[in-house]
Amino acid sequence: MFKTLKKITTLSLITTVLMSTSVFADTTISQTDVSMQNDMSDPKKVTFVDATDSVEKWSNNFLTKFGLSSFGENNGKFILFAKQAVSQKPTDPQYGDAVINAYDKAMMKIQEQYIMDRFGKITVKKIKSFYMNRSTDAKQIKIPQTYTKGFWNKISLILEKKLDLKEKELDVKLIEMGVSPETLAKTIPTKKKDLFRDTFLKITIQKASGSMAGLVPLQTTIAKDSHGKTVVGIVAIASDKTIQIAKDITLQRKSMIKGKGRDIATLLPNSNKEFISTMGVRLAYDLDGTPAIISYGIASYRADTGDDYIDDELRDEANQAAIANADAYIAEMVNGYMSAKNSRKTGEETRKYVQRELKVDSDTIEKTIKNIVKITNKNAKSSASVKLQGISTVKRWSYKSKDGIKFVGAVRVWKYSTLKAIKSFNNHTNSYSNGKKAKYNNFQQESSIVNTMDDF
Repeated sequence: MFKTLKKITTLSLITTVLMSTSVFADTTISQTDVSMQNDMSDPKKVTFVDATDSVEKWSNNFLTKFGLSSFGENNGKFILFAKQAVSQKPTDPQYGDAVINAYDKAMMKIQEQYIMDRFGKITVKKIKSFYMNRSTDAKQIKIPQTYTKGFWNKISLILEKKLDLKEKELDVKLIEMGVSPETLAKTIPTKKKDLFRDTFLKITIQKASGSMAGLVPLQTTIAKDSHGKTVVGIVAIASDKTIQIAKDITLQRKSMIKGKGRDIATLLPNSNKEFISTMGVRLAYDLDGTPAIISYGIASYRADTGDDYIDDELRDEANQAAIANADAYIAEMVNGYMSAKNSRKTGEETRKYVQRELKVDSDTIEKTIKNIVKITNKNAKSSASVKLQGISTVKRWSYKSKDGIKFVGAVRVWKYSTLKAIKSFNNHTNSYSNGKKAKYNNFQQESSIVNTMDDF
């Protein structure tokens, strides 16, 4: 007894000594490690900011800044917000194109909201369907006796009557994928029998068509988070004033609406990098107080061919695309039209049924399916046209992001003073013979000076 106790005591002492040596040093955990692990496990410690949340916060700050409670109709003015995620990550070579597409999609969402709010009609249909079979033989599925004459003909008749429609559709898909009809012929068909059905559907259809002239973006933003997710946000407005201004521009006449005049140059971004988040049109008032439309067009290109000539052509094409985009934004604001249809089907369905293979000695299987129905179908199309008189390019820019994406842009401005000058010029040149070309050249030189002023 004493010897045994002595051995146990000796073993405990050896274990204590070994635990204190460096052999077991890796099993010890410092308080710093404990704190770090606790921080990593604490969900409140997560500091990741999602790009979508950033854009949502930006839109809320916009409401606060202008003293608005919500987006929508406010005292006769429609103030709308939309966002759109960019489909590509910043490391993708076509990221620039994806950013531009995201802006266009977000703007179309706003246009659709506006059209629905102003001209929309809504139809709501609710459908309730209920079926229950509690009969004694409810769970029995009778099948033809095997090997009797006409057995397979009866099976074919069942399929032809589309009592097993889903299986027929599956057969077609399988054949398209390369499964031979011979293999399918060996597949034993099944027959289903409903015991219980409970379906509730709500179908909502919205239709709208009308002019979206006068719908002007107020501010745009672009947010990118640490995971590479990028989201574009837009806030836009339409009012009686903007609609009237759009009408005046369409008719190419001087608007009676006046505003506080500002130098257009002071409204442009200060750096090329800031142009990336400035897209679409803006409404401003020229120095004489007449309305002016500023349009920011952006395009992207990849100069990675290794051929200087081709790279220059790609850049020139991108510049032209930027101008085309800017003009398209003006056209939509001035004379845009849209038709839209949104169809939504929501509800739930519960189905209980029995199923059996059409062969002797097969088992009857009972199944229950519960499904939440949520189907959305949206279709919208827009068109716009505008005379280009009165529009001029006031600035071109280029920017290369940290990820190597190359952007180019053009700022196009419609001003009544430009329209007036062009009309005057056209009338003036028409009063001369074809030989009087010097006047035309002199005017071109003066116009060029206006378009390259340091203020622009």
